[in-house]
Amino acid sequence: MLFGDWGTSRLYVLGICFYHTRHASIWFMLAMSLLLLGVGWAYSVVCRLYPDGGGVYSSAKHRSQLLAVVGALLLCADYVVTASLSALDAFHYLDLPRPELWAAGSIAMIGIVNIFGPTKSGFLAMVAAILTILFSALVGAAALPSMAHAEITVPTGNIGNWWSQFTAIILAISGVEAVANMTGIMVEPVEKTARKSIWPVLIEIVILNLVLTAAMSAVPLDVLGDGNPDHAYSAHRDDMLRLLAVHYVGPTFGAIAAVVFAMLLLSAVNTAVTDLVSIQYMMARDRELPAFVSKLNSYGMPAWALVVGTVVPLITVLVTPDVGHLADLYAIGVVGAVTVNLGTCAVSFDLPIKKWERSIMSVLAVLMLGIWITIAWEKPHALMFAGTIVLLGLGTRWVTQQRKMVGKVWKGAEQFWAVVTEPTAPVPAEVVEGSYQAQSRFLTATRGNPKLLKFALENAKEHKAELLILFVRQVAVPVLGMASQIGSESDPEAQKAFANVKELAQAEGVPVRLLYTVTSDIPDAILDFSATFGVERVILGATQRGSLWRTMKGDIIHGVAQHLPERTTLLICA
Repeated sequence: MLFGDWGTSRLYVLGICFYHTRHASIWFMLAMSLLLLGVGWAYSVVCRLYPDGGGVYSSAKHRSQLLAVVGALLLCADYVVTASLSALDAFHYLDLPRPELWAAGSIAMIGIVNIFGPTKSGFLAMVAAILTILFSALVGAAALPSMAHAEITVPTGNIGNWWSQFTAIILAISGVEAVANMTGIMVEPVEKTARKSIWPVLIEIVILNLVLTAAMSAVPLDVLGDGNPDHAYSAHRDDMLRLLAVHYVGPTFGAIAAVVFAMLLLSAVNTAVTDLVSIQYMMARDRELPAFVSKLNSYGMPAWALVVGTVVPLITVLVTPDVGHLADLYAIGVVGAVTVNLGTCAVSFDLPIKKWERSIMSVLAVLMLGIWITIAWEKPHALMFAGTIVLLGLGTRWVTQQRKMVGKVWKGAEQFWAVVTEPTAPVPAEVVEGSYQAQSRFLTATRGNPKLLKFALENAKEHKAELLILFVRQVAVPVLGMASQIGSESDPEAQKAFANVKELAQAEGVPVRLLYTVTSDIPDAILDFSATFGVERVILGATQRGSLWRTMKGDIIHGVAQHLPERTTLLICA
């Protein structure tokens, strides 16, 4: 997953680096590699400090809620351009005409698919990532004999020019925020898992980027362009890795590699869209955005957040159909988010950070701030883009927090902008006594299916068992440690279902325990509660969803059956 975000940058950074620095590229890529190693190490510390989600929004909240919102909005700018840039570059690699139209269409299609929430696209993304690593390594290996002919020059200009050229390729760090956002779903201990995630990906990126940069310098200028030296450095800015695959391995290999690279770029679009939805959902749960942003559809996806997360990147790629210009917009967002994250961690003295770790993180934060200021100064259009998103976000936040005043002007606005379900502290499971002493425990997961409830109650009564009723609220985006704050009392549908259960249970005299959970993985939640309470029987209803649901999201019963302990019986009410 991390390579799908972080490693994707190679597909456009190589060409951009060659475009800006020409045959001095290797020196700038070497400097960028050192920065990558430093930032990668810093994020391993961030993951250790925030095992429930260490993205900029989560970490900055410990210092200032306003700073956290600004950081999150910069990250939103990053995700918007990630989706636009990755989609556009995918169709440059496929060499299709009007790539911006294909990119816009692909973003729209990915948005439509995500209406169903989490899908099985993760497997395809994993395959694309592995193949990209393999194909990149093959290109690097094939280029090794030609390295002796690489033309490497000394950077021209003064230190100011060098610094400006260095900041132009800073988007090589893009994707590093992804690993901090993933800590909430990592296998514990998170610190160890984070290191296993970061360092193999980081080492691969650093080594292969340097090898492929040297390979670029060994390609003759007449191969790079149309014979005009000035055109040689820009002709393949947007599909450099495909050119290297064709030149060093062959046209057939290059065509296949281009399809693989495009697949990885499109998977990065999907990740960026879902991340953008996740940020909006978390901010709405924290009352920083209006209520409707956190409202879920029947598949557990925040529908309005998905509309924003799809439409804004789609418009961006149509308005700015140039990889170079999008790279400028991209850089200011990701650098801003990383600066806020590292800076807040470095100055949060209540965090368990060693002195030497705090010192290095402070230096990195200052360096990233300098890069951000340079980009903002030299590329005012990038500053305007990021500033627009931040100002729109802060304006929406103000209206949300001042909804009572706004409601006086616009009748009904307070209800529209108010928070539907406010975060609450977890409450103990409610227990309803029955007419007998329970000798065992059964569990059923339901959203209120009357047929299933009746069957489960009768089954529990027959075997003198306590019946655990589990209401699963699926949220199809990572909640980054917020799930424990969402209780059944803030879920009207769950309250209605529980009231019905209590009435039926009292009529039957069956002791019941009412359980509520928020998850993105329903089978995993059922298995977790089954193990926690040591149930002897799990009773599930046959899915009422159609074949499209099962294709996109998998079968819940099959997911439970695969991993249910042998001591537990699975009973299906069909």
